Amino acid sequence: MKLDISDVKSSAFQNFLDYIRNEKTRKKYTNDLQKFLDLIPDKIFEEKKIDTTDKTEAFVALVRDDVKIGKSIINAYVRELKKKVDSKEISPARVLNLIKPIKALFAANDIDFSWKMIGKSIPKPGKSKDMAYSREQLQMLMANATNLVDKIMITLSSSAGFRIEAWDYFTWEDVLFFYNDDNSLKGGALRVYHGDNEEYWTHFTPEAGKYLQLYKEYWKSRFMRYPKDSEPLVISVRIHDPKRIGKRGMESRMNTLAKKAGLRPPLEPGKKRHKVMLAHGLRKYFNTMMRRAKVNFLDKEDMMGHKVGLESHYERYQEDDFERFSEYQKAIPLLTISDDERMRVENEKLKSEKTELEQIKEDNEKILNWIARQENKNQK
Repeated sequence: MKLDISDVKSSAFQNFLDYIRNEKTRKKYTNDLQKFLDLIPDKIFEEKKIDTTDKTEAFVALVRDDVKIGKSIINAYVRELKKKVDSKEISPARVLNLIKPIKALFAANDIDFSWKMIGKSIPKPGKSKDMAYSREQLQMLMANATNLVDKIMITLSSSAGFRIEAWDYFTWEDVLFFYNDDNSLKGGALRVYHGDNEEYWTHFTPEAGKYLQLYKEYWKSRFMRYPKDSEPLVISVRIHDPKRIGKRGMESRMNTLAKKAGLRPPLEPGKKRHKVMLAHGLRKYFNTMMRRAKVNFLDKEDMMGHKVGLESHYERYQEDDFERFSEYQKAIPLLTISDDERMRVENEKLKSEKTELEQIKEDNEKILNWIARQENKNQK
């Protein structure tokens, strides 16, 4: 077999597509890159470029030839985005996300490009004024959740702390359950953005794990088998055709549930948003409870997907591979929504601590007995 010459000489745009592993991220980045390229005046290029492939090729060639022109184009783009931030059309965080496809394009085509000065011109996200849900509010949501999907949505989101778009990625391959010695559920690990450059791991509570296990049993009763690793974590079923419930579906369910629980009253005149953001309030609850539990800051940031320089790019298969789970366990009682479940978790913790103390006491007695025997031998 011989490679075709077209396979050897791949285009800049094809390199960009190949660089992004996750299909949804690839689609999102492609759309944002197209919008950026469409803003570049045709007169900058030697001839008018029609499609995205040609525009990408021309832009990459332009940057290779004169990096200063490339920086000027990107700086002009950032200035336009800053205007939208000032007019409240987009958030500063959105600006960062719109720059990511350009960074990916350069990385995919081995373009050495310094983002330092451009990064300084990007508006920094201000301190958010929105609040986290309280435990009482989460209990109200759970009380009005009439199906397993809604219960998974609340318990998993609030105990794992991921962003709502992560629902577009989750499959059963991303879930690992951890067990105590008596085979009771200890919690688990959850992979976020699998296959994406932003991929990371977080953890979930035994409470969330129980609902996931119940959902697996529901799946078996519905399809006469357990879900495959590659299948979506939660689905909607229409005429035996399972479809992923992703970000949009979860936003809709969350809105319906919050209104049902009385947590989404009409906004007061002059106000544009509620104090607690619909989905992000769950992530903020995670952040708040982790801080209250005095979880190590870097571990907390890592479990929220923030880049903190900790080692993360290696394979994980079992509990022993997750060095931050022991730190996460400090927050499990605070992250648990049900009062009964939280009491059970705290009793398990006390029982475990008591067992450890008894073991230490037993070990100390053995050491003292051994010392006493040695002293008796010496006296003889």
